[in-house]
Amino acid sequence: MHRREFIKKTAITGAICLTPSFLNASSTPTIKEGLAVYELRWSFDLSHHSTKECSLWVPLPSDINGFQRIIELGNTTNAESHFESDHNLCGARTFYVHWEKSAVSKTLEITMSIALRDRQCDFRPKRICPETLEKAREFLAPSAHIPTNGAVAKVAKSIVGGEKNPLKKARKIYDWIVANSYRDESVQGCGVGSPNAMLATLEKEGRMGGKCLDMSALCVALMRASAIPAREVMGIRLGASRLSPAFGAGEDNTKAQHCKVEFFIPNMGWIPCDPADITKLVLKEGIDKNSPRARELANKFFGFWENNWMALNHARDFNLYPANTQGTLDSFGYPYGEVDGEYLDPFDPRNYRYTFHSLRGVL
Repeated sequence: MHRREFIKKTAITGAICLTPSFLNASSTPTIKEGLAVYELRWSFDLSHHSTKECSLWVPLPSDINGFQRIIELGNTTNAESHFESDHNLCGARTFYVHWEKSAVSKTLEITMSIALRDRQCDFRPKRICPETLEKAREFLAPSAHIPTNGAVAKVAKSIVGGEKNPLKKARKIYDWIVANSYRDESVQGCGVGSPNAMLATLEKEGRMGGKCLDMSALCVALMRASAIPAREVMGIRLGASRLSPAFGAGEDNTKAQHCKVEFFIPNMGWIPCDPADITKLVLKEGIDKNSPRARELANKFFGFWENNWMALNHARDFNLYPANTQGTLDSFGYPYGEVDGEYLDPFDPRNYRYTFHSLRGVL
């Protein structure tokens, strides 16, 4: 079966009060607000597994208030079964595809148009819906990979001290991550996202090496331990950054996955930040983390996401739908596939045979 489907999103006016950023849509951004439009093409070919049963789960983006809007989403596939769903604990939007053993060709192409604008927090008080406050509190709880006790609780207490203001506590934690971590290029993908492993390395070596999921997970764990709701946000860079090539440089996005953070302040809502990219800036530009440029961007990235990065989900420690053979996923920033129930390594896209490409549109 060969089928093409398009889902078109229409503009929705802003809500009276703020809701969690992955659960609502806002008015389509305008050009004067820093709009960037990208055309994406994600291609998968599992035809080399011609005599095997193949299943594929692909993370999809959602509309995010004040940051990203899905204009058009489509797919072309010859799979016997395929559908979109967010039926999982984290509400992670997913495209599922299944090919039987008899299928000689096993291909999928996902295309989309997405509008993005800089997400900049002004740190001014806002009226927050009671249901938003209640939902945010869910992101105080520990999970399999996000502990809030033991070493995490001890370090969090040493960082925030007697500070009571939640925004100031969040900033202390953010600054501490930047000051005590470095980007380790030997780490595979985005890292494993284990706060305890990061802190053990810090205790042993005096500093912590890792990638974006490692630093983001530690930031989230320390914030939760300090009574600040927080979560990692998995995503992908779509094009060149106007701030630095370290934050995005090309149209081939196959290995451009990147994890950021957002935390919740009761009278401000969800606030974006990105401590991991400061360590990448330091490495790629060969500058000192205490240099004026690094300090300037560290200040900017507390409350900021640039419009060349697309968010996918905040899913961690959850089960896919329909259920996969290998069980609970740690995170969902990469496509997940199984061949006859065996896990496909998403960090090896050449053998996996998938490519991600984007093209920035002309406004």
